[in-house]
Amino acid sequence: MHDDQKVVLITGGSSGIGKATAKRLLTSPKFAVTIAGRTVERLETALSELMPPADSFHAVQADVTNPLDVERLVSSTLRRFGRIDVLVNSAGIGAIGPFLEVDSSTMEQLWRVNVLGTMLLTQAVLPYMIEQKQGLIINLPGILGIKTIPNAALYCATKHAVIGFSNALLQEVKRHNIRITNICCSGVDTPFWDALQGRPRVELLLKPEEVAETIYQILMQPPHLITNQVLLQHAAHQI
Repeated sequence: MHDDQKVVLITGGSSGIGKATAKRLLTSPKFAVTIAGRTVERLETALSELMPPADSFHAVQADVTNPLDVERLVSSTLRRFGRIDVLVNSAGIGAIGPFLEVDSSTMEQLWRVNVLGTMLLTQAVLPYMIEQKQGLIINLPGILGIKTIPNAALYCATKHAVIGFSNALLQEVKRHNIRITNICCSGVDTPFWDALQGRPRVELLLKPEEVAETIYQILMQPPHLITNQVLLQHAAHQI
């Protein structure tokens, strides 16, 4: 790692938007990247696909809903690179269906991954960003963080919660030169859909690389600029 590199920690980094973001950032010498994934198998697959430079890459198995795992992930990244400049909260799961058919275990699981996981990681990195007097947190609530559709009441609730959390937290941390960006994108062609019914046609979905490029461009902005929210939709699939 070089002294002028930004250190980016990406959750959900072994697949989907997280992996695409890591791949995009690793094409630039400006970034060192840690990816976190829930399973060792997926991390190993991602590593074989990314083929990252050894001095600018770190991978850690971690469950974002487990406080001990979160602490270990942050500590491991700090030991490896010495700081954390950017957090990308990309870990997330979905559930689609009539609300009356949603069981309590599904409710708890979505809240733990989509909301608690985002909060735990953010809380873990904030002290270091405050000490550095700078930082950027990128959350991915998606389009359903600002809009709603039928048969997605639980999912929409978790994503609206991320928006509310981000906007309220910004009022606390902006005096420390910490920025928070919400990326609200329409459907993306990722494994997110594998366990769901009603997957949109592929040609109507954004590519993970398109969201990754958006994140890259935000990271390349000069420090006096802040992008609070991005609305990114496929022209043929607007909600």
